[in-house]
Amino acid sequence: MYAHRRSYERARHELRRIHEGGGQNRASYEIRRDLIRARTPGPEGAVVASPAAALAPLKGWALQLYLIALFEAQARRPPGFAVDNKRPLLRRNEQLAAWVDLLPAITGTAQRSAGMRRQLVRALTLLRRENLVGLGNPGFKGRYDYFRLMVEAGVPGQRPSAGYTIPQDGEISGIDPAWVRPPGPVSGRSAVVTVPAAFFVNGWVHALSAAEITTYLMLCDLEARYPAVADKGVYANDPQRQRWYGIHRDVYATHRQLAAYGLVERLDAPARRSDGTIRKRPGQQPLQPYWFRTRPDGFEQASFPRVTRCLDLPKADH
Repeated sequence: MYAHRRSYERARHELRRIHEGGGQNRASYEIRRDLIRARTPGPEGAVVASPAAALAPLKGWALQLYLIALFEAQARRPPGFAVDNKRPLLRRNEQLAAWVDLLPAITGTAQRSAGMRRQLVRALTLLRRENLVGLGNPGFKGRYDYFRLMVEAGVPGQRPSAGYTIPQDGEISGIDPAWVRPPGPVSGRSAVVTVPAAFFVNGWVHALSAAEITTYLMLCDLEARYPAVADKGVYANDPQRQRWYGIHRDVYATHRQLAAYGLVERLDAPARRSDGTIRKRPGQQPLQPYWFRTRPDGFEQASFPRVTRCLDLPKADH
């Protein structure tokens, strides 16, 4: 990461230009909760991981690219509007940054543009698999150019005409079937979670891994679901993580990095060490899961120095 620090800074600068020049002056950006909630076909069906959870363990920029596409759309269009994609994969003029410019150029290929295009094609292929973008017909030379952004739910069989629209104020989500999740309070039916603009303009969307982003969004979803207790902390035990989100333990374990970066506050149990291992088991009572509060103000710090400093720490300090 440190070797590519200039690429990270260039990409962060382009995101800041989009935020400041898009005309919407947003303090935060909205992500429909469908991106993080598991897709379960029926009471007898197996849990299908949320689009975010499906992308979390994979290498590459797929999840980050999708979030950047949401950010780019919301920076230039007001609520309720459909969006079109007029941004090319590779830069064609000096006025409009290409998608390749919005991600750090991390490639071993001598020709930077060719290497980054391959990474973009891989990311878009994964997003198409999750029904998060629409592409041109197979075999068409330019099928990846000007991809179409689709809604966060990743609904199979979406028609190309049913593309993404900017969330509207007061948009609410449907009631989850009881066999998926117990009914939450009416106050927890917001259709969206929000991330501060600093998540993008300070480069956190680049600096965090897909697994870290997925874990953070899961905590945001829990806080949106239970707003009355969000300030006291939320938690997700093993059954909830699996059934509600399709998030496995190795992805969830990235809460340690999020806490180290100052993006979440972990409310540790007295019987656990800082790495989560058990110090003692009082009687036969099982330990409670970790409780968390998200720290949106944590994104106000510059991402690159914070992450690289934490990654350089000995493991005992995490």
